[in-house]
Amino acid sequence: MATTDEHIIDKFREMIMRRYDYETLRQEPNFPSAITAPIIEEIKNYFLNTIYPAPEERRRLELAFRDLAGYVRAPKKIWGLFGDMAWALFRFGRHFMQALGAGIDALNSFMGAKRFESEMAEIANKNNIFPPISDEAFEQALFLLPREETEKFILDIRNLFAAMIKTELLKKTIDILQHVIETMESKPKTFSKEDVEGIKLGKELLTRGFAIFSKYDDSTKKSIVEFIYQNEMQFIDAIYKKRLNQV
Repeated sequence: MATTDEHIIDKFREMIMRRYDYETLRQEPNFPSAITAPIIEEIKNYFLNTIYPAPEERRRLELAFRDLAGYVRAPKKIWGLFGDMAWALFRFGRHFMQALGAGIDALNSFMGAKRFESEMAEIANKNNIFPPISDEAFEQALFLLPREETEKFILDIRNLFAAMIKTELLKKTIDILQHVIETMESKPKTFSKEDVEGIKLGKELLTRGFAIFSKYDDSTKKSIVEFIYQNEMQFIDAIYKKRLNQV
């Protein structure tokens, strides 16, 4: 039987599919002209394949995610893999520190978004909201969370995408993580397979973002990030308005 956590994520997936339906969105009066059907499809797929993957994919990534979290929370573990910082600066250029820091910030935002799932499951369990979870029950669980927690979750989503639109820096970050992976794989007695898989997951998350945003100019990239933020906030505002009217 699926757990509350799994049902919560399944509901996130369902609502993402509805919330990022291009034909529905383009009917809205303030829908930005820069946002095309292919862009909406890419955003939706990033959510569904990366932030809220299907159950079978989630199981594969669970362990890697935990190990990635360990490195993001203690970034000195990654810094230590470079040994001579002068060599690292020579190989990756003067933006090495900025690129690695930006990558860690992006992954930290991803961790924040993932933590929200656990908070949703916890509040559901405390309020006797058990699987199968209806749309109404999902909205109730979300409404019962402190509003600031929900808004922090949306800011984490925004910050993740905002980090990924800096594609030149992002490409350097991806190259750095590839070096980290190669270094770890060359020292199997020091780094476990799980350690390596964690960093590989981080690189994969950012590589998928690069594949989306590298195609667009700066103006379009910024429009995409702002659209995602406004769309997510609109969803939350609608739930709060609906629930408050029922009180």
